[in-house]
Amino acid sequence: MSVHDESWRPYLDPEEVILWQGRPRPGWSWRAGENGTILLGAFILGFLIFAVADSLAAGQSGPIGGLVVFALIALVIGASGPLAMAVIRQGTWYTLTDRRALIAHWPTVAGITLYRGVDCYPITEVALVPADLRGMQTVQVARLSNRYTFHDGWRYAGGRGRDSSQGRHRDPPVGFERVTDGPHVAELCRQVQQTRCGKLPDNLTPTR
Repeated sequence: MSVHDESWRPYLDPEEVILWQGRPRPGWSWRAGENGTILLGAFILGFLIFAVADSLAAGQSGPIGGLVVFALIALVIGASGPLAMAVIRQGTWYTLTDRRALIAHWPTVAGITLYRGVDCYPITEVALVPADLRGMQTVQVARLSNRYTFHDGWRYAGGRGRDSSQGRHRDPPVGFERVTDGPHVAELCRQVQQTRCGKLPDNLTPTR
């Protein structure tokens, strides 16, 4: 999608104006969400190396084929997180209008679209924070509980946010991640927030 791509028009109000469009930088960093699979794969691989070294020190030899299989499984597990996040970021587009923020996810593998999803958020809060890549910023514009998703029309899907593993309620901020022009985008978002004053776009149904 290019800047001001009119393929977004079916998701917008008739008079809605596109102010900015962008995409997240797809690079990998240690602070991103894929680190869990890398650490798990490294742990399995390290355990295998330790077990093999211990067996050799005791004068024993196990089935090499089985160890190779487990080593390959560890490598696949370790690589799955970075590869999955790379596919997701490559298939993510951002659009800011004078009424809302939109995030589209259309990840593809070998030319096959895995799924299509478009979410939007009325801009309720604006914060500019450093992204997990140097020189990038994340522009937070709303909370997860403000989410609307598109299925033959906009439907409220935010609910109460997410529950953490400790059972505590979480409502994390969402927005445009890993963008290079973060200060400019944040200023546009603040202008939209001030202009709208909490008013929803016409094609969104109030939930409260």
